[in-house]
Amino acid sequence: MVRAYAYPRLDSAIWSSAEAAPAPDRVLAFNDEAGQLVYVDSRGYPARLDLRSGALTVTRKPKLAGITSSDGASIYAITDSGAVTRITPTGRWTFKAPLRTRDVLPQSDGSILVVGEKNGQAVLWHLFPPDSRIIDTVEVPRAAKARRLQAGDRVVLVLDSAIAAVRARDLAPVPSAELKGRILDVAPTPSGDRLYVALAGSPELHVIDRYREGESGKVELPGAMSALRMDPLGRYLLARPLKGDSAWVIALGTQRVIGTVATSWRADLPVVAPDGKLALASGSDVRFVDAETLRPASTVRGGAKDFWHFILWDGFRPRNAALDAPVTFDMRDTVRDSATVAARAADTAQPTDLSEIGRVPSGPPSTGQQPPPSQAQPGSGQATPPATQATPRTTGFVVSFATLLNEEGARVEASRVKVDGEQARVVSSMVGGRPVYRVVLGPYASRADAERVGKRAAHPYWIFEGMP
Repeated sequence: MVRAYAYPRLDSAIWSSAEAAPAPDRVLAFNDEAGQLVYVDSRGYPARLDLRSGALTVTRKPKLAGITSSDGASIYAITDSGAVTRITPTGRWTFKAPLRTRDVLPQSDGSILVVGEKNGQAVLWHLFPPDSRIIDTVEVPRAAKARRLQAGDRVVLVLDSAIAAVRARDLAPVPSAELKGRILDVAPTPSGDRLYVALAGSPELHVIDRYREGESGKVELPGAMSALRMDPLGRYLLARPLKGDSAWVIALGTQRVIGTVATSWRADLPVVAPDGKLALASGSDVRFVDAETLRPASTVRGGAKDFWHFILWDGFRPRNAALDAPVTFDMRDTVRDSATVAARAADTAQPTDLSEIGRVPSGPPSTGQQPPPSQAQPGSGQATPPATQATPRTTGFVVSFATLLNEEGARVEASRVKVDGEQARVVSSMVGGRPVYRVVLGPYASRADAERVGKRAAHPYWIFEGMP
């Protein structure tokens, strides 16, 4: 089950999926336009979760490896025959490289780099799916077994004690950096301008600057490291000590070690939230502390049993701007049809951003459920209903199951929802000169009553409080 919370308000979920979701192993990407989260589940299958409709798609065949995504829309993987496959909501595309594929690196411009190996060299092919023509090729010496990662517009190949790179757009080589020690981990900044490198047995964090074409400095840590984790916004770096359950917090702007925090290391935690708090796994709980001062901020009891992921999302696919205007129900409530939505997936709010957090719990679903409206459908050509007249607003709670531009479709949806003998109804209003149809129940005197009804309906739903 996936629950959504509007971070930092973590006491009550605003949305919950109608069906159970497989526990994630790692999150690949989030598509903010479509509201889709793609991840690899605990059995190694790629999964796509639509946070607007609650629909979940898991691809179980064929057997896939090297699963990746850069945009949350296209999932790339390698089949057991060594071919590249792309999985999208509309279909699949397959590419057979001249050599067996070892890796796929999707780029921000829609192209991909396919990696093979030949005589100890890494071979990279550049192409733009679904066109299967190879537009560029490069061979990188001694890099057949190198770890590959994306660093902005460059692809970095991590060798035993050196770092090579190529520009993704034209596969032009970038000067390599030689280091005195075995490389354990590399963490690029979001822009790719700097690489932070941890060496085996060394307390020094090496900084590689792309503009200086080599090492630009070092950060002295209290001890040797075993792993690095970058803040998605590039403000902090977390370093895992070689021993113990803790993390060193490094401020990247000043290259200074802020201090140490206690936390277990998992695929999802510790992590830096969009507001600069650190989310830490502490026993069965998740603690939040300020990254600058390390002062405790809040604790989510029992939160460690969930898988956490933060996203920034306004909750809706781009649409007619007029539909974001306030909508008046034809009875007692006025509800604004734009909301801060979050995904809490098994799945933040800054002054100028809509922030979301996702956890997938292993326990029973939360009672605070609010699924997003259904996708609007084109008009059916039926007569336009009269505009709804505004009526006195209340402080009641309305359960909304769908929002459509088609009255017939809305009535079909309403016929499927019935709770305690009460049939869902369709309410309409004029927005931007065109009718909008909503499937609702309520209003109810309290949020608890509305949540009870929504849960018993066994359909994705939103809960709206009457606007003042």
